[in-house]
This record gives sequence, C-alpha cells and structure tokens, in this order.
Amino acid sequence: MTEEKKQRLISAGTALSVVMLFVLIVVLAYQLIAIGVKTKQKNALVVEKTRLEQEIANAKEGVELWQQEWKIEERARQLDYVYKKDKEKDDKK
Repeated sequence: MTEEKKQRLISAGTALSVVMLFVLIVVLAYQLIAIGVKTKQKNALVVEKTRLEQEIANAKEGVELWQQEWKIEERARQLDYVYKKDKEKDDKK
C-alpha cells in the first residue's frame, strides 16, 4: 500500500468517525429531549389523575348525602312536593 493510499484511508476513516460521532450526538440530544417531554407529560397526567380522583371522592360524598332520607325530603319540600302523610295531617285539621 502506498503512502498516498494510506493517507486517504486514514482521512476517510477520520471523516467517517467524525460524521458518526455527530450523528450519535444528534440522536442522543433528540432522545434526551424526547425523555424530557415524556416526563412532563407523565407529571401532567399524574396531576390530572389526582385531581380527578379528588373529584370522584367529592362526588361520592355528594351522592351519599343526597341518598339520605332527610336530604330527599328537604329537597322535595323545596320543590313544593306534598307527601301523603302531610296531606292527611292537613285534611284532619
């Protein structure tokens, strides 16, 4: 192998190494950015999940309240509904 061929081979190898290194650095940067974006999305979803779980708990408390007899009667009276027993009391008077 002549000195000139050896020099070209070394130059080509060096150029290829630099290009490969650049490509690997670009891929690494892209992956780091993608990881950062996914982490932010995950954190946002965790916050949203916590908020929704809190809303579900509050809704369950509300449902339990509205299923109680006194609350049903209170709302019925607000809407001017009359129970049979109330009507019978009024008729007896």
